[in-house]
Amino acid sequence: MKKHCRWWLFAGLWGLSLVQHPLLASQNISSPEPAGEGNFEAYLSGLRERALNGDPAAARELAVHYDVEGNAAETSKWMSEYVSLAEKRANNGDVDSMLDLGKLFYTGSRLYPKNLERARYWFTRAADSGNVAAQYQVAVMASQGAGGPKDEATAALYYKKSLQTWKKEADDGDSKAALWAALVYERKLVPDSSPEKSVPYLLQAAESGNLTAQGLLAFKYRDGLGVPQDAAKAVEWFEKAASRKDLGAVMELGIMFRDGKYLPPDREKAFHWFEKGAEWKDPYSMAALADMLLEGTPSAEQAARALALYREAAAAGYFPAALKAAELLQNGKGGELDADEAYRLLRRVADATGDPKAMYMLAQVYYTRGDEAQGDSLMKASAQAAYLPAMNRMARLHLLPDSSLPWNPVLSYYYWNQAGEMGDEKAASAAFWLLWGGSGIFLLAIFIIVWRFQRFAARRLAEQQKQEREASDDA
Repeated sequence: MKKHCRWWLFAGLWGLSLVQHPLLASQNISSPEPAGEGNFEAYLSGLRERALNGDPAAARELAVHYDVEGNAAETSKWMSEYVSLAEKRANNGDVDSMLDLGKLFYTGSRLYPKNLERARYWFTRAADSGNVAAQYQVAVMASQGAGGPKDEATAALYYKKSLQTWKKEADDGDSKAALWAALVYERKLVPDSSPEKSVPYLLQAAESGNLTAQGLLAFKYRDGLGVPQDAAKAVEWFEKAASRKDLGAVMELGIMFRDGKYLPPDREKAFHWFEKGAEWKDPYSMAALADMLLEGTPSAEQAARALALYREAAAAGYFPAALKAAELLQNGKGGELDADEAYRLLRRVADATGDPKAMYMLAQVYYTRGDEAQGDSLMKASAQAAYLPAMNRMARLHLLPDSSLPWNPVLSYYYWNQAGEMGDEKAASAAFWLLWGGSGIFLLAIFIIVWRFQRFAARRLAEQQKQEREASDDA
């Protein structure tokens, strides 16, 4: 669960820091909205006139309109016209047009192909014209070798330029610029970066209400990164973000109070925050709340609500909740028994993620249905993904005489030995006894064969000697 609760922070930090600066926001161009349906043709005529008079925005709207209509020829015509007009303005020094072209070529779309070389060219033009967003983007592309050769010197130069600009803007009171300055220091994109240097800029952005800054600052206080560790301040900043329905902050508060790692555990507060998250339809909070409802000996009402929460979280795409809902539906502890729904949930998780637990549980369903071939296939896949129960099951199946799998003690030893190396003491013990027991049986078999051969040879020798004596007596 912790892995998922941190996603919101990394989305804010790493996603922003890599390529998701506002300059790369998707160019969602809405369809033209004429004043009235009766004037639609007049509206299109007006767009054409504006486009022919050099307005790139009008040409782009026409391209979108014809794309919606499915008129490929007109779409291509007006999109090409848009690019031509934007390039004309950009070549006349219009920085916004340079940025628009950079975004267009960087992201690409069905209206116009992606072209990283041209994207880097236009971003560089905008960066050299002083645009801070373009400066940062050029640094990212140069550091990754996107749209041209990888060039760490160029990347360092433009990271430094973007940082200088953002710091100046932050000093002038721009909280977004303060956040970006902090992120540059956090990612160590310039020399002498450190967690401490980001703190003043994070504070500025956080105090101005920036949710990403508030969350990142909360993590820094919680873990003592660049600031003295202070769980109370971490809670304070998480609560500020949570008060504005930041679901990541809500989840972190619930975990902090539930686990008691950074401050004394408080089940009531943990329940409160998970309840808030569930109320705001956060699937991770729903699953965490359901987990708490099932602790100890839950009442029928609590179990039924837990199942409902798992179902809702699963419907929102949170696969661990789908597994837990399937378990409750299989064992009836949620107040319902529904093998078909459990199968559908498990099948969806297994197909979408290849989750080894889902494959293991699905294999059990197929065994119950009598489909041993499908069950064995899924059980093997789960074992190969290092899921311990599946590894133990495969080891046993290869030893059972009536199993659908061939008898193979070598594979049994392999699965148990691998499970033992992963910390399963019972599997390690089984591997030990299988190895030495098998070796002992093998040696015993060799001894019996040799002993019987010696007995046979001695008997044959005695018979031969007897025959020779009898022949000698007759002579």
